[in-house]
Amino acid sequence: MTCSPSQSALCSLSSVGRERFRTQALELLRSLDLDLPADDLPPEQADAALATALMDAYRRTRDPLAFDGLVRWVSPQLRARLRSRLRRLRVGLDPDEVLQDTFVNIYRYPDRFQASRPGAFAAWSTTIADNAIRRQLRRSKRDQSVTLRDPEVLQASADLSAAEPSRQAESQEECAATASALGVMLGAYLACYQELSERERFVLQMVEVKQTRYAELAGVLGIRPEALKMVVFRARKRLFERLGRALTPSAEAAPLATVA
Repeated sequence: MTCSPSQSALCSLSSVGRERFRTQALELLRSLDLDLPADDLPPEQADAALATALMDAYRRTRDPLAFDGLVRWVSPQLRARLRSRLRRLRVGLDPDEVLQDTFVNIYRYPDRFQASRPGAFAAWSTTIADNAIRRQLRRSKRDQSVTLRDPEVLQASADLSAAEPSRQAESQEECAATASALGVMLGAYLACYQELSERERFVLQMVEVKQTRYAELAGVLGIRPEALKMVVFRARKRLFERLGRALTPSAEAAPLATVA
């Protein structure tokens, strides 16, 4: 997500324009029927509380106006914070590029935000900005052992139990891939299971699903337990071999049944 020229101009609000925008932001929160920040906070805390309220409004509603308002409200402070950090680190990163990376992650992963206190957004966005700096340092093959911490946010530490947005995205992608692979596996198993004889399907269901004892099932079938074990062994072997062929990429197998 990038800011248009008009948005970039709005990022640098004058003091008068900033107060006018504060009024507009509060009106937006009212229109969304959301709680307003407390009106008895000191100026700096009031600014931080409004940022938290706008972020929480975007998390709840996904309203683009809420996100646009958040960007306009916090950009000056967040950009200044990034410039200060990058100067201390003495690295040649572009603060505007890091700022954009930060906003992209904020935009994509609002569910990870928790409005637990007035300064919650300041702490959360600082953590995301730190990780944006680390990513860009890794890309430029610079020293990765830098400690990124700022005394100004020590009193508003981020919630360490919450996953960083990019790691959350990776976890979601891995879960989706695992679920897809499991669906293919279950579909293949069902197709191969249905190819077994009726007797083989019955004994596998009784032994593996219903956990029936061999002696009890052998009595029902009228065979010796040793003979039943051989039936189960052969059924499992056929199922395993057919499943292996079905999941081999080069195998020319019939279309597999799908699992809902």
